[in-house]
Amino acid sequence: MSAAPTQRTPAIVPFGTQGGSRAEGDSARQHDATSANRPSDWSLGRFVSRVGVKLFGPPSKDEGSKPSSVPPKLATVLDALQEAVALFDEENRLIATNARLIKLIPSSMDSTTLIGISPSELYARLSPDASVVEQTRFQALADVASADNEHPGRKPDPNATLSFEVPSFTRPALLIKERQTGDGSLLVSVYGATQGHGSSYTDPLTALPNRTRLVRELAVRCNRDKHAIALIIVDLRSFRQINDTYGRTAGDELLRQTAACLRAGMPEDALIARIAGDEFAVLLESGSVGSQRNDIEDRVGALLTKLSLGLNVNTLNVPVRASVGIAYSPDHGNSVSSLMRSADSACAHAKRLSNNALVVFNSKRQQEAKHRHQLEVGLQQAIGRGELSLQYQPQMDVHSKMTCGMEALLRWNHPDFGRVSPADFIPIAEHTGIITRVGSWVLKQAIEDYQRLARYGMSPAMLSVNLSRRQFNDGSIVREIDTLLNRSGFDPSKLCLEITETALFSDSSRIREMLRELTQLGARLAIDDFGVGYSSLLELRDFPIGEVKIDRAFVADVVTDGKSQDIIGAVVSIADSIGADVVAEGIENQRQFEMISALGCDRAQGYWLCEPMAATTFPDVVLNN
Repeated sequence: MSAAPTQRTPAIVPFGTQGGSRAEGDSARQHDATSANRPSDWSLGRFVSRVGVKLFGPPSKDEGSKPSSVPPKLATVLDALQEAVALFDEENRLIATNARLIKLIPSSMDSTTLIGISPSELYARLSPDASVVEQTRFQALADVASADNEHPGRKPDPNATLSFEVPSFTRPALLIKERQTGDGSLLVSVYGATQGHGSSYTDPLTALPNRTRLVRELAVRCNRDKHAIALIIVDLRSFRQINDTYGRTAGDELLRQTAACLRAGMPEDALIARIAGDEFAVLLESGSVGSQRNDIEDRVGALLTKLSLGLNVNTLNVPVRASVGIAYSPDHGNSVSSLMRSADSACAHAKRLSNNALVVFNSKRQQEAKHRHQLEVGLQQAIGRGELSLQYQPQMDVHSKMTCGMEALLRWNHPDFGRVSPADFIPIAEHTGIITRVGSWVLKQAIEDYQRLARYGMSPAMLSVNLSRRQFNDGSIVREIDTLLNRSGFDPSKLCLEITETALFSDSSRIREMLRELTQLGARLAIDDFGVGYSSLLELRDFPIGEVKIDRAFVADVVTDGKSQDIIGAVVSIADSIGADVVAEGIENQRQFEMISALGCDRAQGYWLCEPMAATTFPDVVLNN
């Protein structure tokens, strides 16, 4: 192909150079790739690159066009090579392969169907486990970067090769080598891994198949036929604790005993594999009818029972806690990645439920888990992005009908999901520990809002702010509030700190001491949602409580339910004996308000009295009402 008058950089050039002489190109084209003296890895790259330039010529002027099919001469040369080879242009689009590479792909396709795909798309066709490909390639890149860091003055080697090993559909593993050309093009060579066939498939400790074997078998079954299969993930919850308690030798024996337990409990044709340190997997035919799946789940249930009763580890009976997730094809996926993802998702949900839990994948549950994860990630950044805000709900004195306080309520406006309910994000914040930072922000912001209202001549008697149990964990909550009060100049007698009943009695001696220190600062303490826990009313006397807030569950039925009336009356009596006020939450109508007033409650709050509002609108609404 003749060159254009204005020369352009060719799509593929020799390694370490930006081009080559015509003589060099002719020599490369005439090289016999099938001879015993074929080029080494590096010279193979030069050879193929130069031949590619000769046969392809300069790139198309249409930069956005997809590469066309491989020219016959280049295809002949590539097919003569002993390695599986793929060539990519400077935009990482595949422009040529040889027959050896096509044979590694377990699909009926020729090379033209691959033209234009990216390296990652090629690897997805070569390996059934995309996650392993990503991890091993990332590790190879990290190793190269680490080597460069050890020699900061050394220039990067333009001929450097990136090597990594991945699982294969057709053999134990593949060794992939990436080489960058001088102009940014990419040459990929694929070799069969050198490790022995048996060792690459077997876990040496348990003699079970390993993850590579499981993934390969799963890929074969997904591609070969459409028979329904079940993938079971078994995660040992107590393995680390057993290792720490009894030693690594006992931990190894536990894994062997678990493997034996799985063999005994699963059908003979099941493939049982150890896929991670404390994780096993079972692959078996499941059928499409409910009875066959019920049998599988019954077997798993029996396995969990046997593990919980204990395994014999070095003459000791060691109970084992486990979580199990099950995914069925094609309902929960018909590929390696989708089925593995579904089984892992089910197992993760089982971990959150309890010990020895079995969960079958549910797409709705997966969506909920995904949404929960998105909220968790978003909550980490919500403060910095200004997505959190506070609203304030007034409290009314039951006798004077005047506003006597306001409670700060946290709100979150997510950029994608809009207003997120506190019932959805507060538990996530509690579980992840983010609540500590969020709680500090709420305290600071609430005090600033209150002081701003005071400057405008509108300051309710009391500001109520909720505290999380997690904020007491490191013991710094007293120091934090003391520092905040000193810096802001806020009157501590106007601050009411609310803690739930369940948190209050979860670690009573430690919590009691910190609560006393908070009251010594001058703050008022309230027990929130009282009545939903199992604490005794008399236990209130052991804490420096100045306010008891009755849970809305009792207020909801107070008009018609005599037991709710008795409970509220008893709370009022005990509160009076310790000098604490009683606040009724969740007032939704006038009859409820009148009833809690008759029962002796001191204050009330709820949507019937006034909805939560921003601090800027608080003065107008409260004064007008």
